[in-house]
Formats: sequence, C-alpha cells, structure tokens
Amino acid sequence: MQKTEAIVLNKIKYSDSSFIVNLISEDLGRFAAMVRVSKSSKSNIKQASFFPLNIIETEINLKNNREVQTLTYCNNVENLQNILLDINKLTIAQFIAELILKTIKEKETNSKTYNYIKNFTLELNSNSSETNNIHLLFLKDFAALSGFEMYNNYCKETPFFNIKEGLFSPVFTSSTESLDLHESQILFNLLSAKNTNELIKLNSNNKRLLIEKILLFYEHHIPNFGKTKSLKILQEVFND
Repeated sequence: MQKTEAIVLNKIKYSDSSFIVNLISEDLGRFAAMVRVSKSSKSNIKQASFFPLNIIETEINLKNNREVQTLTYCNNVENLQNILLDINKLTIAQFIAELILKTIKEKETNSKTYNYIKNFTLELNSNSSETNNIHLLFLKDFAALSGFEMYNNYCKETPFFNIKEGLFSPVFTSSTESLDLHESQILFNLLSAKNTNELIKLNSNNKRLLIEKILLFYEHHIPNFGKTKSLKILQEVFND
C-alpha cells in the first residue's frame, strides 16, 4: 500500500460498480487506478472527489506489473468548490486535464511539472477576476515544461512563427507549418505576457484562433496527440 497526493485527470465508467480514474502524482507520475463504488455513507471513497484537477490524498494498492492499480482510499486535500461550482472554471479544468492526459503519457515522475499543475489548479480556484485567460498561460508554460517550448524571438526580421521549429522565422512556409502575420502577432502577445491582466485586450476571435494554433503546435510535437474534445465545450462556454 502506498499513500500519495494526486491530481484527478478524468474518470471512465468500467462497470455498474466501478470506474477507472487517471491520476498524476509527484511520487508515481501518471497512472490509472480502479475505484470500487460503494453506496455506504462510511465508504473511504466519495465519487464526488473525482472531478477534473481535484487534488486528493490517496492510498494505492500498488503492483509494478499491473497497468491499472487499485485505489482503496481518497480524501480531498484542498477545498476546490470554486472550480466545481463555477461552469467557467470547471470547463477550463476539464480542458487542461485533457491536455495533460494527451501530453504526459509516461509514468516517469516529474516534481516540477506536478507542482506547476497543482499551483495552476489552486490559482484557478482562487482567481475571482480574470479567469477567462488563465488557460492561455497554461498552454504556453506547459509546452515549455514538456520539452517543446515556443521561443519568443519575434522581431521585424522574424515575424512568422514556425510550428515545426518552435520559433519565429523570416519566411512564411505554409498554413500547416507557419502562422501568418496576425496569428504570429497575437502569439507574441501571449509569449510576452506574465499574467492574465496582460491578455485582457484579446477578443474572443483572437483567443479562439490562438488556442487552435497552439493546439496545432502541440499536435506537431506530441505523437498521437489527436484532437482535443473539450475544446468545443470551452469555445461554447466562453464564446472563444
């Protein structure tokens, strides 16, 4: 048995009495665990704890030769009711959790990445003003943490961002490999921003365009990344 703090990524129904959760922890990296459903009020596991990005304390029956571990206990570490009860925050949490699932496919541990995700979650929960742009900063920072940083070398001589190279280039090659002048300009604004307040002037169309282009960048650098299903929900909620 091993106790570890973990962040919930998603929950998948397995049977009428069980489901599988994908989690990420500082000690174990990303892993999947089977959860048995109990209707007893004395159960060590509450289904309500398994919402995207919730931070939980867990006890795992760990076997190294098993792909899916067994979760025997969980309890909330933080009060993240602001995320759970706010449709905007919950939609962002769902989008970010899916992005993490698509990006982190190895079981290797990474304290820096885990703590960044945890701090982002706490900020999302506590942020009461400009929530709408916080996921844009995550997209930028998480790419760098994952080893394919978008370099900010934008200038008059290099005005086109190249998706393949991850930096700004003197020439526009193609619509699948390069961002045009307008797209490159708004990406530069994001790469230069240190907080959400510096992104307030981005309108809905520009935010939508920016997210789609950054996800294209993720698709190029992560094998089998695929399409992000929660993007449509995010765009509908924020009109992004």
